[in-house]
Amino acid sequence: MSRRSLGPLVLGGFLVFVGVVLLLDRLDVVSSGRVWGMVWPLALVALGLAALAVTPRAWLGPVLITALGAFLLLGTAGIVTRSAWDFAWPIAVIIIGLSILAASTAGHVDADQVNAIAFWWGAERRSAAQQFRSAGLTAIMGGVDLDLRQAGLAPGARVDAFALMGGISVKVPPGWRVELTGLPLLGGYENKTVPATDPTAPVLTVHAVAIMGGVDVRHGKGVHVPQPAWGTAPPAPQPTYPMPTYGTQPTYPPPPVPAPAPDTYPGPTA
Repeated sequence: MSRRSLGPLVLGGFLVFVGVVLLLDRLDVVSSGRVWGMVWPLALVALGLAALAVTPRAWLGPVLITALGAFLLLGTAGIVTRSAWDFAWPIAVIIIGLSILAASTAGHVDADQVNAIAFWWGAERRSAAQQFRSAGLTAIMGGVDLDLRQAGLAPGARVDAFALMGGISVKVPPGWRVELTGLPLLGGYENKTVPATDPTAPVLTVHAVAIMGGVDVRHGKGVHVPQPAWGTAPPAPQPTYPMPTYGTQPTYPPPPVPAPAPDTYPGPTA
């Protein structure tokens, strides 16, 4: 099963389960109240684990979702007497601290591995590494912008993007082939790049999880020179030839005009 089909499969299976529970409740077979008390925590745990499987490099968001679902599940089962929401603010403070630390220790522009966390604000990262390898991007109620337009790709280059009520944008130069897959849930991801025609073009794989948010890959503004394919030399410069101005006809020398014949007059008759 491909990761591209994971999102519709999870959403469709959940809707089928909800319909079955409602039907059994109408038939007085089960109590929907008790079922929902277990369903929502299990759904959060499943969502967090699925997101972690899709974007392991952007692990912060999936781990928090899994932890929240586990707390709710333990509270529903009676193992933990305190409410899980009592832990919400400490966890939020930890997230803010982690995002500040991540922003203050941002990698160099030549770094081949990039990590960015945006929580309630935005983060911008740029890499000009000629052997770019990976990136882990997390946007929770914020935005992350990764600029790779001056970078080159190493084999197997990959970007993991997790957006929860936020947005992530990855800018790439023309000439790259982008393979975008992921898990959308009340959100989406989009590949806005122009497909490369060269079968040997560098490949960037992007795995995205969009929960009430969005992830996109685009070329960005401006003119960019595409990188040569692996193992090939840059194309040789082509000679220039003078071309006529658009809308005009080429000029040729006029044909020679024949000289007029001398005038002849009849002489006097005898």
